[in-house]
Amino acid sequence: MSPRDSPREHVGLGYPGPHTISEEGDETSIFSNIARLRHSLGNTSPWHILCLALDFFRPTILRQSPRRRRSSSSVSSSSFSSRSEHLSTAWLDGLRGWAAFSVCLAHMSVYTHPRIEQCYGALIQSSPESNHPSLRNATPAAVPVLRLFWSGGHFAVMIFFVISGYVLTKRPIALLSQPSAPSHPQHKSDDGDRKTAFVDALHSALVRRPLRLILPVALSTLVFATSWHVFGIVTPWPKQQANLVAEWWNWARDLLKFCYFFRNRALYTLYNIHTWTIPVELRGSYSILVWLFLWGYTGDSGVLTRRRVVATAAMTFYLVMFAAGAWYAAFFAGMLTAEIDTLASTAASPDASLKDKTPIIGDNIHLHHLPWDGLIHCLRQRPRLRSVLLHAMLAAGLYLGSEPSSDVLKPEELLGTCRGWKTLSRMIPAPYTASDEPESVHRWFWLFWAAWLLFVSIKEIDWTRSLFETRFSQYLGHHSFALYLVHGPLIGLYSERLFYLTGVKRGPLSDEEAAKFGHLMNRWRDSPQWWPFPRHPTPSAVDVLQPYPYGLEPEFLLCVVLSVPVFLYAAELGTKAFDEPSVRISRWAYRRLKR
Repeated sequence: MSPRDSPREHVGLGYPGPHTISEEGDETSIFSNIARLRHSLGNTSPWHILCLALDFFRPTILRQSPRRRRSSSSVSSSSFSSRSEHLSTAWLDGLRGWAAFSVCLAHMSVYTHPRIEQCYGALIQSSPESNHPSLRNATPAAVPVLRLFWSGGHFAVMIFFVISGYVLTKRPIALLSQPSAPSHPQHKSDDGDRKTAFVDALHSALVRRPLRLILPVALSTLVFATSWHVFGIVTPWPKQQANLVAEWWNWARDLLKFCYFFRNRALYTLYNIHTWTIPVELRGSYSILVWLFLWGYTGDSGVLTRRRVVATAAMTFYLVMFAAGAWYAAFFAGMLTAEIDTLASTAASPDASLKDKTPIIGDNIHLHHLPWDGLIHCLRQRPRLRSVLLHAMLAAGLYLGSEPSSDVLKPEELLGTCRGWKTLSRMIPAPYTASDEPESVHRWFWLFWAAWLLFVSIKEIDWTRSLFETRFSQYLGHHSFALYLVHGPLIGLYSERLFYLTGVKRGPLSDEEAAKFGHLMNRWRDSPQWWPFPRHPTPSAVDVLQPYPYGLEPEFLLCVVLSVPVFLYAAELGTKAFDEPSVRISRWAYRRLKR
């Protein structure tokens, strides 16, 4: 997607959202920016340099006066090209932001509460030494829909993939659908301009995408790996090297392996295991871009729009039903949604009278009706029925997104005793449950449908879309990619210590864990001076009954309250340090390649 055509650029979690990068900045070489920065620093006093450093570390909440914040509460913190464009796309930023936030909460919850992802009422097996041989997962944190706050990480990831397919192809599809009158003397030149713009948009996305996704991963993991040795910090994972030089060498080797995104196993970098989605993003992005090129522009001949849309729908169905490819089906589903939205906007445009005689790029081929046009027309004529259907889709998406999960249990063991899911598990296609597939692959089938249903319903329902256009939602969207990248390492650097101090992690500890964190065990929890919560001597959070619901213990909620502000602030710094620079670097690299 060309940055000139949109203020947003698609990234790993859908797209990185609105960055404060102006059009003028887009036309400036990165080296010119560096030279200007050096010149300005050379002509400023140390006090000014200090102010620049303080401004970098100043949190967003301190950047505006309360009056200014109130006056701008209805718009994003970033600049948009127009208010109408903001109103039509801001909800995507908010949805992506809340999905990233959900991933953070889910990782904290699942990391400290084993088996909380199982369904409500599921039997939780306990250790042999426990006084209570069995427990039920009867916590409110396991109730459908509510569980999305505690274990909705996989659902959020699938939403990222749908957003990616939608945003990455929106601009090229719009270029294919631009109407022009065949009788106009400039028609042939306009058609050639669209060809050039279409190919340029695809070329830009193909070149910039790897830089846009991999550079933030590389920079963020390098910062964390360096901090261990500079500040003498121990972490639960990964295994640290003997010294800083050895750590850098190990990081470089791991990063080179990470860049090969066609590998089969261990898609993540060892320095951040949550980055497994980045290779999937690259695979899915390249798949839909090549697909769009083949069907949208092949040599000097075009392909009928109807055939392209139907073929995309068929590919989506094939991937999700017959190939156990729900990840990549989500990209094609997002692309299909962009196709339908573009056709709808073209039909509603002032040039709608030309829609049946508008040639697609290439030959004089006319736009034909799609198989589902009758249903769409019927729903538009019946707004009340359309509203009921959209809200049913929203409810279905939320319920299916609440699918119980486990990395070790087979579908029949995990879902066979769950009310409602016992039937749904039988509808999972055979490729997902084949013996050569990991036990967790089956989860992605229903999560695909959940994410697509939720995406479409939020897009079409006014009140749901407005929820994601609020100021805080836009804030989360602006920093979502950085938040996704920093929260995992910060759980190991910061939250892990809170878990031991508050007694969330009580043991028994291994020798390695005792050497790293044994001195922190229950230090806050056993402090009679200020600890406000009841202390119950329990050897494990899973194996015995507790006075609080599983996943809702006050000590765990305290850790969440203390961790989230740190995550958000680190995400702000990450957006400035490696997210926004990667946008500029990828743009510069594409311009240099074109030259």
